[in-house]
Amino acid sequence: MNRNPARRLAETSSLMGVLEFRPRLAVALAILTLTVAVVGWRFTRDAGVRRVDGLARDAVKLFAAAPDPGTVPGAPLDPAEAERKVHDISAVALELPRDEPGFAVERVRREQVGRQTAAAVRFRYAGDVFLLLAFRQDRLLGDRPPAAFPEESFLSGEREGKSFVFWERDGALYIVVSDVDVTRAFDLVRRFFT
Repeated sequence: MNRNPARRLAETSSLMGVLEFRPRLAVALAILTLTVAVVGWRFTRDAGVRRVDGLARDAVKLFAAAPDPGTVPGAPLDPAEAERKVHDISAVALELPRDEPGFAVERVRREQVGRQTAAAVRFRYAGDVFLLLAFRQDRLLGDRPPAAFPEESFLSGEREGKSFVFWERDGALYIVVSDVDVTRAFDLVRRFFT
């Protein structure tokens, strides 16, 4: 055994010890890195699904809280006036149909969806009642937040007996809710809002 302290210090503080290959440590670090990457990927993937699910839940509650379809609607709003109100509330440029028979905007209101302020447009088409929510995405980190799903894609479904169609376009989120069948709501969105 070597009792020379200078030699022991030189052996323990060598840079060659850092570069020394240790297979067990390398395998453990590789497994740990893969585990962290997979968990992070799952979190980001599921975050979009949770966000859309929360938005759909809030939109269905707003639709259900609105007056019943049997109530007498007031005079329909001019589409240009409704578009201006939507832009004032949510900074979203929305184009509503102008010359479509059976399409009538009943009202535009400011609503709270989660932590975001949305423009809620209640309208009728062919006798059925629809609620359109339009709002800007949060921009906390950088120019664009991560998308819930690819741009120009649609997500449709049913919740509590109501159908909804959700889509993103030009940095804005939109969701339409109605009592009609989900295929009819989807066709309405494709026809008038895309």
